[in-house]
Amino acid sequence: MKATQLAVSPCSNPDLALDEALEAYARIGFAKFEAFTSWVASALDWRAPSAPYTAAARRAGVRFCSLHLPPVQADAVPTTLTAAVQAAHVAAAVGARVVLFKASDRPTYIEAAPAFLHAVDELAVTPVLQNHAGAPISTLADFREVLDGIGDGRMRTLLEVGHFHAVGVSWREAADALGDSVALVHVKDQIGRQSVPFGTGEIDLPGLVAYLDETGYTGDIVVEMEVSDKENTLTYLAAARRYLLRYCEEHHDS
Repeated sequence: MKATQLAVSPCSNPDLALDEALEAYARIGFAKFEAFTSWVASALDWRAPSAPYTAAARRAGVRFCSLHLPPVQADAVPTTLTAAVQAAHVAAAVGARVVLFKASDRPTYIEAAPAFLHAVDELAVTPVLQNHAGAPISTLADFREVLDGIGDGRMRTLLEVGHFHAVGVSWREAADALGDSVALVHVKDQIGRQSVPFGTGEIDLPGLVAYLDETGYTGDIVVEMEVSDKENTLTYLAAARRYLLRYCEEHHDS
């Protein structure tokens, strides 16, 4: 793992506007940012011109690495699929190389994926599926159902360490099951479902760093922080970045 692989998610500070978030994360050492299209104050509007977003990232010295697409909805597949495709074009325009493809349920994932993959095939983006506790893809069984149903290797996966931990699946079990399909990693430390500062929870993060290095993973690793004492989030994010890099250095030196 290299420092250049580390990115940060605005779920950590959802109230920060885009300029504020980019500048705050740049100050603590992050040069990559995972963007959303909803929920957070820093969300990109996929219906708007992309140039202002590119300019904001350039001013902060930060690069967009990935983008959460608006979900395809079972009761409105044609229109919401079009929105997801348009958002993927925005991702490509701002330089984000990974897009998180979402749907309201597993059958809709399977139904909509072929048309989505065809529509974005010539874009310089890699679509991934994300697991999230309580969402249509929560467990490894959910992943298998959707991946088997899609049956297309162009659809890759996201190893969402925290949300796997929340449903009782270790990152190692998930990584072994998903294998080479993993094109993005999200990382937290947690006690149960609660996000905590890195190194104080139950997740074997040093082991994860070593595993990613040993298996030759070269994609981005997005750091997430959703602690209860939110006023300390930026301090914890800076410490999380140092923590991961320290174990990476120790692994290389051993």
